[in-house]
Amino acid sequence: MFKRFLLGVLFFSLCLTLQAQSGMKIFLEENDGELTIIKSQGRVKELIIPETINDKPVTAIGEGAFTRRGLTLVTIPDSVVDIGVGAFSDNELYTLVIGNSVETIGQKAFYNNKLKDLTLGTGIKTIGMGAFANNDLVKLAIPDSVDSIEPYAFFFNKITEITIPNDVITIGEGAFSTNRIHTVVIGGSVEEIGDGAFFNNKLTNISIPDSVNALGKRVFESRLTRKGSVAPVDYLDENGEVIYTTANNFDTYFASTGKKPGKYTYSKTGWVYEE
Repeated sequence: MFKRFLLGVLFFSLCLTLQAQSGMKIFLEENDGELTIIKSQGRVKELIIPETINDKPVTAIGEGAFTRRGLTLVTIPDSVVDIGVGAFSDNELYTLVIGNSVETIGQKAFYNNKLKDLTLGTGIKTIGMGAFANNDLVKLAIPDSVDSIEPYAFFFNKITEITIPNDVITIGEGAFSTNRIHTVVIGGSVEEIGDGAFFNNKLTNISIPDSVNALGKRVFESRLTRKGSVAPVDYLDENGEVIYTTANNFDTYFASTGKKPGKYTYSKTGWVYEE
């Protein structure tokens, strides 16, 4: 009890210092000389998390630590290894820089923000369920270190093209659904792609490696009707001409080729397969 009181005094003094600099109080928990940010109070626009506090490294950001704090810009240092569930959800984040030591981004960690400028660290291994869902991302560079992209990780953004790195093994259900993707290149180690992983996009170029051995339902199709069937959607060029219609859906054509690996391209005449 006495030890807890001393830690409380230490962290309270620290919070006052940070408050004077940023208008925000940050509460910490120490374990084996490493610090986890467990919660915050106050609202600020920009936040640069320090690598060390009182000469101790900040290695984790806890569940919901910065939820609803009005943040627009966040920089996470190289000292941080883990970002917890909902850590920065429901803010107004436009710019985010994630350090190179982060390995795990938790479920809904950055859900429901306004992200357009995203820098992912080179050490990330797992991007959690819904981690970046409901943002405004147009461009996305996934680091080569990533091996798992969990369900709905990038659902409901504005991404236009995506290359999945070679170390990725699984792409979860709905991971990139409801974007504006026209080109998908899937890395050579991907083994499993979940249902609707690229559902409801504007796909005209798809490259599938021979490593894929489990492909879910409606992975590359467009939206469904209320009755569960695929609704035809026409995508038009700047002159109003149809360049792609989901009535000629990819899944049917892919099945007709024997689900062969290779490059698939869509034109006005339909899908074309190239080995």
